[in-house]
Amino acid sequence: MKKIILPVLLAQSLFATDYHVDLSSTETTEDGSAQYPFKTIAQATAAMVAGDTCYIHEGIYREMITTARSGTVDAPIRYVAFQDDDVIIAGTNLVENWELHEGSIYKVTNVDMAKDENDDDLELRNMLYFEADAQQLARWPNDLDGDPFTYDAYKIKTDAGTYSNSYITHDDIPDYWDDGVMFWLGAHSGCAVMRSITGFDENTNRLSFLTFPEAWPFGTHSPNRWENGHRGIFYLMNKLEALDAPSEWYYDQANRTLYFYPPEGVDPSTGTVEVSRREWTVNLSHHYIEFDKLNFFGAPLRLNGNHCKVSNARIRHCVAELITDSTSATAGGAAVLIYADNIHLDTCLIEEGSATGVNIGMNADNAIVENCVIRNFNTQGNHCSPIRSSGPNALITRNRLYGSARDVSRATGRDSVFSYNEVSHGLLANTDGGLFYVTGNSQPVNVELHHNWFHTVDSPDYTSNHSTGIYLDNNSAGFKVHHNVVWDVPWGGLHFNWDALENEIYNNTFWNVGYDLDEEHDYAVILCWIPERNGRRTDVRDNILHNNLSDVREWWDSGAGSYTEDETLDNTFTNNAQVTSDAFVSAAEGNFMPTNHSTIVDQGLTIDGVTDGHLGTAPDMGAYEYGAERWIPGPDWQPEEFSWLLPSILNRISFSNWILEYTLDEADRLMDADPDGDGRKNFFEYAFGGDPTKADDQGGYFPEIRSSSSGINLSHITRDDANDITYHVETSTTLEPDSWTPLSQSIQTLEEVETGLTQRLQELGTGADKVFIRIRVTPNLP
Repeated sequence: MKKIILPVLLAQSLFATDYHVDLSSTETTEDGSAQYPFKTIAQATAAMVAGDTCYIHEGIYREMITTARSGTVDAPIRYVAFQDDDVIIAGTNLVENWELHEGSIYKVTNVDMAKDENDDDLELRNMLYFEADAQQLARWPNDLDGDPFTYDAYKIKTDAGTYSNSYITHDDIPDYWDDGVMFWLGAHSGCAVMRSITGFDENTNRLSFLTFPEAWPFGTHSPNRWENGHRGIFYLMNKLEALDAPSEWYYDQANRTLYFYPPEGVDPSTGTVEVSRREWTVNLSHHYIEFDKLNFFGAPLRLNGNHCKVSNARIRHCVAELITDSTSATAGGAAVLIYADNIHLDTCLIEEGSATGVNIGMNADNAIVENCVIRNFNTQGNHCSPIRSSGPNALITRNRLYGSARDVSRATGRDSVFSYNEVSHGLLANTDGGLFYVTGNSQPVNVELHHNWFHTVDSPDYTSNHSTGIYLDNNSAGFKVHHNVVWDVPWGGLHFNWDALENEIYNNTFWNVGYDLDEEHDYAVILCWIPERNGRRTDVRDNILHNNLSDVREWWDSGAGSYTEDETLDNTFTNNAQVTSDAFVSAAEGNFMPTNHSTIVDQGLTIDGVTDGHLGTAPDMGAYEYGAERWIPGPDWQPEEFSWLLPSILNRISFSNWILEYTLDEADRLMDADPDGDGRKNFFEYAFGGDPTKADDQGGYFPEIRSSSSGINLSHITRDDANDITYHVETSTTLEPDSWTPLSQSIQTLEEVETGLTQRLQELGTGADKVFIRIRVTPNLP
């Protein structure tokens, strides 16, 4: 067997090919070599086989990577940024040719945001970006601070007859809201939804919308529920009449017209405006594919091939969509969707999005997410989060996770591990959630949660601030939770609800876990909700809790309404301790390494697989060992600022900007116009350095035939400061329409004749008696 395998592996290594892609290349020959690179990644993909590597040179590649074939375990197919080049794979296209609509609002026509480039529906997945930042769909009332987690919403009227599951009332609603989208967060504040507006009665100020279903999450979060002194908050979106503030936009689908009020009212032509145009940046369906040092913007990565890896990537604004009329509490998609086995995300910055950051699907086995920073997701405020994992055997380790309207992390797949992560700054707009939040079905899942930090939560004042650290909600079972630190959360450090059972809670440290303003006392460390359901009292039972450490407060508070229960009777709760702050190096600074405190040191029980390797005669209490090295979770790197508008791209000119340098009427600014009457159209003058207002400049620099000792050469100009133009040098011996072929001879750069205009010399290299040569220039349209 070895004699058969070895030659195969050797052959794969010997015949692997390196391909180069460079969208800024001016070569007319494209064979994928370093000298004659492809201009698109798709060209390389079509050629690549197992063991091949695609080196992508600097630029913004507005195309979707779809694989053509699989690599192998020893010869993966790789897509890699060339050297230290900054490469962005964008799911967006540029929008140019803006004109002033009124005031500070600009518009552009013939824009398609409803369909992608394959004419498939984008549905609700569209967004406008200015200078690589997502902008606000036109809304009322306005977003006051630009923070996506502060909703700047209004509370509805609460008088009888002013609300129901199909209408709300507010006296200030403008009368143009006969359609559009309503954002709604009920008073319980656990899950936001969006509904289509169906009408407005200006006599009663009643706004009607698509009726809420009875099923969760709608019943719990409908206007009919009174909580926290109100019935819910709302704002309205997606009407042109509401477009009245900086950063707002609106798309008129019927007329294919896009309206935009740029930040600070600037002319959008002075910046970069992009809109969603592709469903994915990566749509992976083959196996053993790797991506390294690439950046992704504006559309999700769909990873549906086994044994694939994404490393050293920046993934920004890759999920942005409305959840209008969805009945799912997790609607909205994800920036990275993992659907296959043995997918590995390593050392990635994944940031900014309306829904989930990384979603590991329930059938995705052995996923690994490590050494990543995942931040600022779920701005829409439902049950999405920076990371959600339901696949078996997942390993989520050494990540920094923060920034979410609701929960920050979730891992429920059987036999998974969530370890050495720093999780913080969740519940920024919602409540009744946790920094780590799960639900279950009372069937143990064997998920291990260890050596994590969970800290810093403070929900808004329209909520109950019921936001916790580790939340094992409805019927969670089989979680082993040990050596975690939970601090500075407002509603208990640990929650069990309903029939939560067979969970093991060891050696955790809980500190400053909340104060009940209504009852004027500290919350207990552990809180349980055990209501009657289906005619039976639910029961938190058969859980084991040892070696846990907290500040001085009640350990356990369990009940529902007036009913209370002593949970130590049917759970094993022994050898847990409470201390004051002098037991730690500095609790105020989040350093919970113990001092040589008699309540902590050597006072723990030995627990196989949990306290192994302890110092002293017995394990210590809490998450750290006195005298041991202090473990610190999270990645081994810090995100750096990165310009998603690459300097080399920013310095490029476009036809639409170039033509604005000249004083011309609108009709004379078109590509096919000839305002100076010299017989050369504007796009020709743009390509060859001409002036569209001067007939005597001959349209710029004309190509020349030159002879030298080496033969006959063609001298011509290329505009290297633009990315919206392609030069085609072609030859023919007959002038027949189908006889023109690209000139494949080498190109020599002579000099830059003007800023952005370079003179090049190309060998004609023909042995024919006669040859005709032409240069075509074509626009690269978005």
